[in-house]
Amino acid sequence: MATPSRKEQEMKQMKETDKSLKKGSVASRTGLVYWALVFANYFSLSIGLVSSNMLSRFYFMHGGSRRWVTSLTQSGGFPFLFIPLAISYYMSPSSSYKPFSCFTPRVLLCAIVLGLLIGFDNFIYSWGVSFLSASISSLLLSTQLAFTAVFYCLIVKQPMNFPTLNCIILLTTSSALVGFTSSHQRPAGVTNIQYGLGVILTIAAAALYGLYLPLLELLNGSMMKKKKLVITFRLVLETQIVIFATASVFSCLGLAINGDFGRMKAEAEGFDVGEVKYVLCLVFGAISWQMAFVGTAGLVFLTSSLMSGICTTALIPAGVLSPLVFFHEGFSAGKGFAIVLSIWAFASYLFGEYKQKKAEPKNQAELGNQKS
Repeated sequence: MATPSRKEQEMKQMKETDKSLKKGSVASRTGLVYWALVFANYFSLSIGLVSSNMLSRFYFMHGGSRRWVTSLTQSGGFPFLFIPLAISYYMSPSSSYKPFSCFTPRVLLCAIVLGLLIGFDNFIYSWGVSFLSASISSLLLSTQLAFTAVFYCLIVKQPMNFPTLNCIILLTTSSALVGFTSSHQRPAGVTNIQYGLGVILTIAAAALYGLYLPLLELLNGSMMKKKKLVITFRLVLETQIVIFATASVFSCLGLAINGDFGRMKAEAEGFDVGEVKYVLCLVFGAISWQMAFVGTAGLVFLTSSLMSGICTTALIPAGVLSPLVFFHEGFSAGKGFAIVLSIWAFASYLFGEYKQKKAEPKNQAELGNQKS
């Protein structure tokens, strides 16, 4: 009996790998468990994003002024991710997978670059929102969907369609409307120049995060195709830990260079509502940001970077109305119209995606008929 050649064995192994990839990336993305995971990640994103935005504003409202501190808060909660990671290992003790074993030098370098990008994004976000009210910063951050759509088309190579273009135009108009009509609602002590800088920096932060999401999806796809890895949520958590550990190092360097480590105690003592609430604000802020980031990464893993951006934009009403309730911020006609434009952009884009997905089977069938 002839033994199979080495080439035949490699072909067989490749087929088995492809089957496992399909099982991990396609077949498992259906049914009740899949939608439960989508809901859990969106719930984490919702709670984390709204509360983190509120806590950032709370910090600056009551005497906080260290932007590198809030920048570190956005990434410094990454050790909390070891808890769900440890639970996942405990739930599957028979697994032969070793923690962080998938990080080749190239993958590790890519994750570190993304961490530096997020670290810089966190800083300019902190700088921007220090000059803005929570409701205005939430509206400006909705432009993330437009930037995500553009970068998704450029990086993931998806064609630009009319709903995407319409979404970009509406969100750009919404941001311009907020920027030009809400300057009178800026926080006390903020000048016109500082307010304008805050608007520009917040939109820049949305643009960088819009770039980060497709790059994260590209990294996941690269590991899956080139390294023949099944992207699991465990691997997503490990990637987030590396990215946000790098971002934390970036922020710590900023804190050290700016001399903010030695000033935090004095800032805590001078915090309007007391030292305890100062510490709680930073701790719960760190937890909230990690909930938001992990929820976002989970949605990128389960769906796409674009859908993650869409889900974030859907939270605009909550992000705008929460400060009105808890911080008693004013509500103007400009804000109301901006909310309407943002929701219109979200609905328009979602409808366009629905029509495109509905047309895909028909297009594939026509393509098959042409080939036959």
